[in-house]
Amino acid sequence: MTDEKRTVWGFEVHFAMHVGEREVLFLLDPSSEETPYMVGYCEGMPAFVAERFVDAVGSDDYLEMVDEFLLRAKSQVDQLRADRERTNEPQEVFGTAQCLPDGMKYSLESKVVILKPEVLRPEYQNVANQLVYITGGNGASPDGHGTAVFGKNVFSGENRDCRRHQILGVLDPDQAPPWVRPGVCEIIAQRKAKNERRGDRG
Repeated sequence: MTDEKRTVWGFEVHFAMHVGEREVLFLLDPSSEETPYMVGYCEGMPAFVAERFVDAVGSDDYLEMVDEFLLRAKSQVDQLRADRERTNEPQEVFGTAQCLPDGMKYSLESKVVILKPEVLRPEYQNVANQLVYITGGNGASPDGHGTAVFGKNVFSGENRDCRRHQILGVLDPDQAPPWVRPGVCEIIAQRKAKNERRGDRG
């Protein structure tokens, strides 16, 4: 049995690197004499929507395109480092030692959970990306019929949905970093204000 090669735009993905916000692709188009090698960014996720190849450049010079690929990957690394410095993102990783022993036996709604490090890409495996305030979803209940869990990242406030099996446990309040409480309070305040605006329109 042969491994199925990934394709985008019908072209073979020769190699790819996903660092930070964007994935850089190197595509092969053997049918083209002018641009058999192309480098660009991928948008979309294969399991959900069609992938798009954007900001692409092409050439018949393989080494030129390898240089372009490396430059774009380095740009993503530099951007990620700049973002970390700007937000002062904590880099420690939480494990079972920071979890409540029986936290997963109860509803996760309105609790802060710890995502398993391995469900995050390597560059995001830190406590700033692990801690999520749960807002709902069938998977928030221990006996729910589904596994989807909805929440918000405590550090950034951005939406962060996941599956119940991706959650390591419920954060022990005694182990919570100092930024967790104000982060949760901000999320709750924003949700309350949003619900009040909906009520005004109702």
